[in-house]
Amino acid sequence: MKLIRVFGPIRASVFALLATFSTPSTLHAQGPNAGPVPVRAATVALEQIANPVEALGTARAWEFVSLRAGVTEHISKIHFESGQKVKAGDVLVELSHGEELAELAGARATLERFERDEKRLRGLVNKNLTTREQWEAVQTQVAETRALIDGLQARIDDRIIRAPFDGQLGLRNISVGSLATPTTEITTIQEIDRLKLDFTVPERQLSAISGGMKIEAMSQAHPKRVFNGEVMIVEARVDPQTRAFTVRGRLDNPDGQLKPGMLLRVKIISNPRQALTIPEAALVPLAGEQSVFVVKKTEGGHMVQRSQVEIGQRYRGKVEVLSGLNQGDQVVTRGTLHIRDGQAVTVTAEEGAASQ
Repeated sequence: MKLIRVFGPIRASVFALLATFSTPSTLHAQGPNAGPVPVRAATVALEQIANPVEALGTARAWEFVSLRAGVTEHISKIHFESGQKVKAGDVLVELSHGEELAELAGARATLERFERDEKRLRGLVNKNLTTREQWEAVQTQVAETRALIDGLQARIDDRIIRAPFDGQLGLRNISVGSLATPTTEITTIQEIDRLKLDFTVPERQLSAISGGMKIEAMSQAHPKRVFNGEVMIVEARVDPQTRAFTVRGRLDNPDGQLKPGMLLRVKIISNPRQALTIPEAALVPLAGEQSVFVVKKTEGGHMVQRSQVEIGQRYRGKVEVLSGLNQGDQVVTRGTLHIRDGQAVTVTAEEGAASQ
């Protein structure tokens, strides 16, 4: 009873104090008719977007050959330097072939004699002054000598090493007088005006990649440059160990800045299209669904209206809108926690959609 008597006056004093500070203006600010809330908004934009597929790939020469001798022979002449650019058919190395040249000269002389005999006997056969068997025997000798010449020429060609295609040579690994064997690498040649780019992609993205799609590649050696190309082929099988498949692309490399063996960051431009986009900050998730606050003009200013949206691809700082908005609509990007459907607002600033 004494406690009740003591705290009774105190409780009455507290109620009086609260009534003093709860002025009508404070109660009005906390009520449903509160003043406009400042927010920031962005305009729904129509942009060119895509579904990028990113991976790491290795650059490879478009063509690559390790040049070796087809026979064992000493090197007599060298016609190139390390790193030289050559054309298809240029002579690079000559192996010793003096013996073959001598045999070839003798065979050609023999051929000329047999051809004269064949011509003379053909005239005699027409005049019935010799037998057809003698004429046919000489014809056989002509054919055999021509075959001998072809064989000698092939042996000489084996001793003259030429560039198989246009390209850039590697390091020279031989010297004049050294003995070259079929296991001796004379040099390498590679075509790098265009490159093959091999990379692996998870199997879940198999349907997103097909031949002809555009490729963008970047290298740590040239961080500010983008190299363009396209997908050539998608491997017909998925690796059962990694659950990934290999994609081969083509990259343009006209100035030779990229080198075979370089590691590149690859982006495939998949499904390019025009789409509506908004900043990701405008999304208001609720019960597994996404909505936004759309700014509407009123006679006295602006208000917001909650609108449910269907979203598609997400990017850095932005999101694709499939339905629920129109181009040119304004959506709230900052201040969504302090507003509700039908709330009066003042747009303090407009933001552009974040760049992809």
